[in-house]
Amino acid sequence: MNESATNEFSVQRKAVARYFYWMQIVLIIAVGIWFCGAGLALAILHAATLGRWLSRKQSAALHYRLDGTALRVDQGVFFLKRKTIPLDRVTDVVLAQGPLLKLCGIWELRVQTAGTGQSVPEATLYGVSDPEAVRDTLVMARDEAVSGGRGDFQ
Repeated sequence: MNESATNEFSVQRKAVARYFYWMQIVLIIAVGIWFCGAGLALAILHAATLGRWLSRKQSAALHYRLDGTALRVDQGVFFLKRKTIPLDRVTDVVLAQGPLLKLCGIWELRVQTAGTGQSVPEATLYGVSDPEAVRDTLVMARDEAVSGGRGDFQ
């Protein structure tokens, strides 16, 4: 494999870390209220101790790259996950931005694939710089992988 075939997408790490931090706080409050009514106390304890460190580590662990005919996604702090998604299986790349993502100034790209039997995306790319260009790059690479590099879609 030659080096020019690998294209790593840059991530807005500070904004993604902020998003992960607030998602952790919301999740802890929700779980705390559901189980014992102590959600606010748990969220404050988490925010004061591990919250910022963990969100920065999660953000730093994200790596998204286009490698020939596959999308490679690396993530995780305690539990590492490396996923390789063949581009010829990609059916759609969706840009999404909920209220918290919008507040943090980032988008998520949801990569949908055929044959997984799930309604959840195969991968979610958080906070890539210039998300529309990344989406277009993935779609063009997918189209080329599907056509076998022939330039036609038979």
